[in-house]
Amino acid sequence: MIRVLIVDDEILVRIGLKTIIPWKENGFVLIGEAASGVEALSILREQPVDIVLTDIRMPGCDGLQLIEEIRTITPHTKCLILSNHNDFEYVQKALRLGAVDYILKLTMEPSELIDKLNSVKKTIELETEKTLEESRLKVKMNQYGREAKEKRLRELLVKQKGSGHEVREVMQEFGMRAYHAPIYVVNLRIDRYPVVLEDNDLKSEHLLSYAVANILTEIFKKYADGELLEIGNGKFSMITDRFQEAMLAEMQDAVTTFLQLSVSIGVSAPFGDIAELHPAFEQADAALGHRFYEGAGSLVFFNELRYVEPGSLPKPWTDEQWEKLLEIRDEEALLPLLEKWYHSILEGPRHRPEYERELWVHWVHIMDGFARRLGGDLYSVPLYNEMYPYHAVRSLETLEDMYLWCKGWLSVYLEYIRLLSTQQHRPEIQAVLDIIKKQYNQHLKVSELARAVGFTENYLSVLFKKETGETIVDLITRIRMEKARELLKDQTYKIYEISEMVGYGDSNYFSKQFKKMEGVYPLEFRKLYLGK
Repeated sequence: MIRVLIVDDEILVRIGLKTIIPWKENGFVLIGEAASGVEALSILREQPVDIVLTDIRMPGCDGLQLIEEIRTITPHTKCLILSNHNDFEYVQKALRLGAVDYILKLTMEPSELIDKLNSVKKTIELETEKTLEESRLKVKMNQYGREAKEKRLRELLVKQKGSGHEVREVMQEFGMRAYHAPIYVVNLRIDRYPVVLEDNDLKSEHLLSYAVANILTEIFKKYADGELLEIGNGKFSMITDRFQEAMLAEMQDAVTTFLQLSVSIGVSAPFGDIAELHPAFEQADAALGHRFYEGAGSLVFFNELRYVEPGSLPKPWTDEQWEKLLEIRDEEALLPLLEKWYHSILEGPRHRPEYERELWVHWVHIMDGFARRLGGDLYSVPLYNEMYPYHAVRSLETLEDMYLWCKGWLSVYLEYIRLLSTQQHRPEIQAVLDIIKKQYNQHLKVSELARAVGFTENYLSVLFKKETGETIVDLITRIRMEKARELLKDQTYKIYEISEMVGYGDSNYFSKQFKKMEGVYPLEFRKLYLGK
């Protein structure tokens, strides 16, 4: 509805204007009336008005003065002049001052006034739409500008590319202010992000990141100045030269309070030149990585990190000692050894987290080797907490989580190798096992395997699970992944080629299945094997 104010010093004119026009039916609403320019200005200062329908001659502040004042206080308001025959010079001046049109009082017909009001209304609607479009365009341009700036800053932080000249070029391009020493990079990560992502109430990775970013941004603006960027995968990074530790504690508290999530934080050493963004980012990441030892919700400063050289700390047992205890299935001796290892790490000194994690991967490898000597393998052990061993030790975020998982899984593993030592399959099940081992890379159906040994599909499925401890599908997957691990050691094969060679037409599905078992994607596994 277009808001109209009537201004005239004659009460009969005001009454006539209010009654001869069906205002509401034509899309107008009368928000008031005024007997003088002064009274009209008072109303205009208190509420928005789209059209002022005003007399040109009034005592005190007349129509011309009113139009001049309106241009200053509400320039979007349109003025339509009510005039007499002898007011022509005044009307011309009013039009020069910005009035949109005029109408003669004495000869005015309701239809003529409605036509003029509708014409003004159309002008207002076109201007409003144009303003909205310009506003939308401005928002969009600002958004594109922000996205472009964040993209370039992410590249400078993460990808180790960009000289000092390029960093300053980006800052100049996006109108960023100069940074003064000491400058910090701070990295933040949502703890246990894969689990959070699966369980989060927002049901959207984008909305989850948006919610966290909003909280961090509000607190960042309160304490500091700089850039806050979403890096991805539950991680954020801040660049600031106005660092306050209290800000980080408040960020952690706010995310916990409003989203019931915990956030770990790593802080770089202070640096003096904005061109050092990438090394500072790596320092902040190294500090963030120390949550492996400190646990979820940790706050770590790079300057406080102290690690020993790889291999300089002995385990409380040798591989041979561990294997001897496995031989006799001595769970009462194995569990205390595992616990002793865990506590020796907590007490320190410590290796770098990535090296310590590989020691636990080696421990899993020992368990795998022992199972294979008995004719089994690690992937046939029943899952513990829905995780395979390599996946657990490579993906669980903290040492405590990893130790507790390994401690629980050890009992499951020992029960498996006890059964493995006495296990003999009936001929039909052995025949199915032989077919799968030979034809694992083909499209095998349970119904066809059942027909090959003279069983019904349901009976074979039940009997196979009872005798082997796993389903036919799980066995096929396990054999395929075992073959894939061997093929990945040969760099001549592409990932999609290996996927096809082991029986998967969809390489993306293959990669997801591989990560579920190994804790890393195929390409990452290859890099780990090659030591890259």
